Amino acid sequence: MHDRSRAAADAAQASSGKKTLLGALILLAVLVLLAAAAIAHGGPTRQGGPEWLRAVTLVAGVCSVSSLGGWFVARLGAGGPALAVSGSLGGIALRLLLPLLLLGWLSVDPTTVPAAGRLREAGAGGLLVVFYLTLLATDILLHIMWGPKGPLLPARERETTPDIQV
Repeated sequence: MHDRSRAAADAAQASSGKKTLLGALILLAVLVLLAAAAIAHGGPTRQGGPEWLRAVTLVAGVCSVSSLGGWFVARLGAGGPALAVSGSLGGIALRLLLPLLLLGWLSVDPTTVPAAGRLREAGAGGLLVVFYLTLLATDILLHIMWGPKGPLLPARERETTPDIQV
């Protein structure tokens, strides 16, 4: 009985690792699509000019680090209830911190930091909102699809509790 439960736990862990990597690839694909659409929408020959490409690059970089980092940190919490809560909180903090820092930097007086003013005028703030919200929605859908499906039981109780099917 113990060997079967260990094998099931190993299979679940391998499946969780595959879902984590697949989720990261999905988030990266969404990010690439967003960046490509943003570049096509306002490239150097249109309203944004060369600063538009810098804004897209900066926002994509910040959102990729925060989104992927938040995804990996939140997925680390699959080992139990306490770890799940701390992983979720850590993921949320990481997902929010970098975009908020970028938004704060973009809000600095343009005379103090001219680069921030140029990027803000090129539309970096709007890009940040679109990228962040789209990646957040993708992350939420991935967590709904691949998150725990019920109450987590301690390992001792899982081994002795029969599966009840309704």
